[in-house]
Amino acid sequence: MSRRLLARVVSVGVAAVVVAAASGCQQKVDRPADVPPVHLQAAATIKAPKTGAYTGVFTPPAPFEMTYVDDYAQKAGRSPSIVMWFQPWVEKGSSRFDKAAVVSVLQRGCVPMITWEPWDPGNDANLLREPAKQSAYRLKRINDGEFDAYIRSWAKAAKELGGPVMIRPMHEMNGNWYPWCGSANGNQPEEYRKAWRHIVDIFDKEGATNVTWVWSINRESVPDANDNSFAAYYPGDAYVDWTSISGFNWGTSRPSTQWTSFSELYEAPLAYLRTVGKPIVLSEFGCVPDGGDKAAWIADAYGVIKKHPEIDAVIYYDKLEQGLKLTQDWRISSSKKSEAAYKAAIADTYYLSSTPPELEQWGNGLSQTQWTYLRTIQPVY
Repeated sequence: MSRRLLARVVSVGVAAVVVAAASGCQQKVDRPADVPPVHLQAAATIKAPKTGAYTGVFTPPAPFEMTYVDDYAQKAGRSPSIVMWFQPWVEKGSSRFDKAAVVSVLQRGCVPMITWEPWDPGNDANLLREPAKQSAYRLKRINDGEFDAYIRSWAKAAKELGGPVMIRPMHEMNGNWYPWCGSANGNQPEEYRKAWRHIVDIFDKEGATNVTWVWSINRESVPDANDNSFAAYYPGDAYVDWTSISGFNWGTSRPSTQWTSFSELYEAPLAYLRTVGKPIVLSEFGCVPDGGDKAAWIADAYGVIKKHPEIDAVIYYDKLEQGLKLTQDWRISSSKKSEAAYKAAIADTYYLSSTPPELEQWGNGLSQTQWTYLRTIQPVY
């Protein structure tokens, strides 16, 4: 499917500038000193594609440096439909809703997905020794309203922007490595469900109807106990638009892991999410080269995904991670062979790099004045 362009010709003084969403094409625009805010209509929430699965990528530091999306598109041979990134709640970090970053993604014809994390990851989360032990971010504090002003600031910013945004809060809650996990940091699963609903309710009260909510489990529960099951954390159909899974083939990159096929990783969580009946995105998905043939694993994984029509989007985790002692190279380009395998896999027309129709409709409905305003928003980070 060919990629549709979002284009507007906007007048800035005597200059006319084309604002386009295209792979590797971000035009610079002179920013007027005095452009008043304008009302922007709310986009519809993102729906599952009628056929196939959207492709997406996490490739830091995008969206704060969009050249990394250009680099991905060059390696992959196609642009992504979704760009995912992480933002923590800690004030000293990149905690604010950055409208300019979101606009930079929307202008490319991509939907932003923000993984929104109530914690302090420090300078590098991989270097934290006890990441779940952060009492400042216990779920009870969220439920008691201590973060309401912060949550409301995001809701207001998202509403003002108007464009479609997917938000993925408090992911992998069935693990034990984050301060919002139900089995860690003095939390309980019912507190998680309540916190999720509390966050969504604040957005609803602010009228941020352009937000698509993504509820995301880890592919296995740690610990594996009845009170830590997938279902123990589900906040209810009225509060979830998409469901999601994180699942990686760690190979032999850690002493406790071994080479694992896509089917072994995803069979159980997919079986559960099919019973929920919402669109499904594989929001953190990747493979290391340690312990097996990464190129063959990628080819197999994308072949298996085609046999699962319930999977509506796949986001590849394109990052080199270095911890205290160990390194995991999830990157598509960890070898020329793995890069070629990924490019060949998503060249299949089943995998979509097209602009989702909800974004296309919203962009095409904007006036020149509205596009001018969007282009003048200054970045926070």
